[in-house]
Amino acid sequence: MAEVTAAPDAAGPDRQVPAGTGSGEGNDREPEYTERPMIPVELLTAHPGNVREDKQADEAFCRSVATAGIIVPLEITVDPDGGYRVVDGNIRLDAARKVGLDAVPYFFSADTADDEALQYLHMLISSRFRRDLSVQEEAAALFAASKVMTKTEIRKATGLSAAEVKAGIRAGSLSARAKELAAGMDYEWTLEELALLKPFEDDPEAMEVIARNRYSPLKYTVQRLLDEREAKAHRAKVVAELEEAGVTVVVDRPAGAVELHQLMDGEEAMTAEAHADCPGAIAWVPPWGDAVPRFYCTDPARHGHMVAGTDTAGPSGPAAAVPDALPGPASGTERKIVIEGNKAWEAAGKVRQAWLEEFLARKTAPKNVAGTIARFVTEQLVTMPEPLRRALGGVRHSGMFAAFGGPTADTVAKSTLPGLWMIALAPIAAAYEREITGDGERRHTWREDKYSPCSREDAGAWLRFVAEIGAEHGYEPSPIERAVADGVPYRGDDPADVLIGGNDTEQPVDRAAQECDEHLTEAGKQGLQHAVPAAGAPAVPSSAHEAVPPRQEAEPEPQAADETAGEIAEVEDGESPDKGAQAKGRIEAA
Repeated sequence: MAEVTAAPDAAGPDRQVPAGTGSGEGNDREPEYTERPMIPVELLTAHPGNVREDKQADEAFCRSVATAGIIVPLEITVDPDGGYRVVDGNIRLDAARKVGLDAVPYFFSADTADDEALQYLHMLISSRFRRDLSVQEEAAALFAASKVMTKTEIRKATGLSAAEVKAGIRAGSLSARAKELAAGMDYEWTLEELALLKPFEDDPEAMEVIARNRYSPLKYTVQRLLDEREAKAHRAKVVAELEEAGVTVVVDRPAGAVELHQLMDGEEAMTAEAHADCPGAIAWVPPWGDAVPRFYCTDPARHGHMVAGTDTAGPSGPAAAVPDALPGPASGTERKIVIEGNKAWEAAGKVRQAWLEEFLARKTAPKNVAGTIARFVTEQLVTMPEPLRRALGGVRHSGMFAAFGGPTADTVAKSTLPGLWMIALAPIAAAYEREITGDGERRHTWREDKYSPCSREDAGAWLRFVAEIGAEHGYEPSPIERAVADGVPYRGDDPADVLIGGNDTEQPVDRAAQECDEHLTEAGKQGLQHAVPAAGAPAVPSSAHEAVPPRQEAEPEPQAADETAGEIAEVEDGESPDKGAQAKGRIEAA
């Protein structure tokens, strides 16, 4: 029989007590400790009646044992058939065998040697009253260890993935206040999720938004906050650059001013450069979209500027001279939904694509969704929906395809049969994501009232598939994705939010913006090339007139009028000016 240190017997192991730690003489001596007793693995037998249903050590635990060994001693006792039986620590024994350890630490339980009932109670007691570390405590341990160990050393010792170690260290570095707020939230954190709070640890308003979050996935909420922070920073930078150049920047939309694209500089269209020295020169940076500045003159008539297409210096003609306007294209609430929806769709796309990138990095599909993936890929190739017909041919040259692994013919040749379905999914995923996210008309995919390259129905089918395969693999759809997947209108992230819920009467409406839309709708109705506001009326948004083509008919068809109004309203939610030409073509075709 192999040698055992501090060999166990029926009376228990030889106990080596640190010298100078007892009562009486010698208390002033330095304690002398011995190493913990070890026993060869070959002498141990797993308990035949182990009550745990899952008796196998997982891969992560085995990685940790391979590096750090067994830290918690196994409780053992005498086996009636010879050798020693493990009472508590059977999974540790399994890991030790799998990684090839020769010996493990132990302590001998003499009182259970002839009492099998007590052995089962020890299994119960040792587990029932063992309290695992919370995620916050795990993060604190990882952060403390990182001060003296590298991430690689920590990963090998713990069996955690590199991503988990990185997230744990980041989470452990949160401020005390952020940790307190996180602990007070009714939420089951993971290390990765806790680390997401880092950018907001000193931002109580953002932390409050996260704490109030009830209907949206945490990653999506965080992405919305990051996007908002980035947009504010970008707008502040644009404003600072304008002011540094000597431009007067106003906070609110300048009521009564006229935007420069409506004015002439002699025979040429007025530009911001040509207008820079005018006393009435101002700029306004919208709080939505890409923060593209709009340039105005506060009083064109006073400063001698001619309105394009007229012989008039400044706005002319009373508003009453224009026939009755069509109904305004959007209420304050509807406009808010469009603005919020565009932001939500962009944030949701970023989170979804990050998850797809991680998911498609797998060599094979998880077993519980392998069949789902195979059926979806086959169905898509057989039916070839419009988004695939349009995008699949050139998708392999896109950055999206590269982000999703960019598989090649060599990848296919080296893949296993189950892995081929994941490879086949990559170009389909890239095609759909390219068609439903991005700039221009792609951002309209979530809307029911706008054209987009990928129909809402096709986008819904794709999102339902992603939600299905991601349900048990770390992906949860956002409210706007659920709305598209379910084929229902998006009314905001929080259905309890009154602003989004449709109570227009209680909401502040941007009257200047709404009146501006009505002026533009009138221009479309009359077939005017330029909408000229009456004196004191709000200015027309930049390039919005391009979205209103000249009409030959005396009366527009209702469908065309609605489309005109919708296109004009789009200016309010941050569409870039170049969308006017696309809108014009669709309206003329109506």
